[in-house]
Amino acid sequence: MLLFKSRAAFDREVSRQTMEACEQIIADMGAEVHDDLVQRLSVFRLYLDRLERSRHDRVEVDSLIISMNVDFQEVVQSVRRISRRLLPTKMEDDSFQKCVGLLCQNLERPGGGTIHFEPSGTERSIPELAETYLSRIIQEFIHNALKHSSAWHIWVRLQWQPTQLVIEVEDDGTGFSKISEFVGCLKKKHNTLRMRSKVIGANLHYLQGKKGLLGRIEYPLPNV
Repeated sequence: MLLFKSRAAFDREVSRQTMEACEQIIADMGAEVHDDLVQRLSVFRLYLDRLERSRHDRVEVDSLIISMNVDFQEVVQSVRRISRRLLPTKMEDDSFQKCVGLLCQNLERPGGGTIHFEPSGTERSIPELAETYLSRIIQEFIHNALKHSSAWHIWVRLQWQPTQLVIEVEDDGTGFSKISEFVGCLKKKHNTLRMRSKVIGANLHYLQGKKGLLGRIEYPLPNV
């Protein structure tokens, strides 16, 4: 636990951690745009060059058009994935549980990982800030599993218990023998997931699941 000599020192540390988190978000989004969207768009420049050279070959032109249509759909999917990470996760009048279910549906990738949403217990009302931050944490867990662990299956579990909401996001994509190493590294990170958890009083844990990594959030439910 950090001790601060003055309020100014405390404010500086909070500002530093906040800006580090913002810079990490910007870097992650920039990398995703560059690695996915920009590279896909660069392919179209090559297509245009090939069309220019093959404009008198009808068979080649038709073949290129078919390939361009397929790749254009991939570009559309890439834009949608990026926009879903930026858009608010809650729609007006939707319950938190319904929003998480829709989030899981929207983040699924055709031909990629399958996301299984498994709620249990009776849903309770939670503050709007907690809804937003918990949704963002779940979203980031899913994104990391799809991007970094090449998961085929992701399980998102909402467990409404008498005094707390337990959320688990588990994947089957990371090599089982490396899980303990990954867990150790993640526990040392002070990232946006951990910062959002602290703001709403939730506890964040990284555990070894049955086949891959398991992220667990324990959020204390407000007294009725």
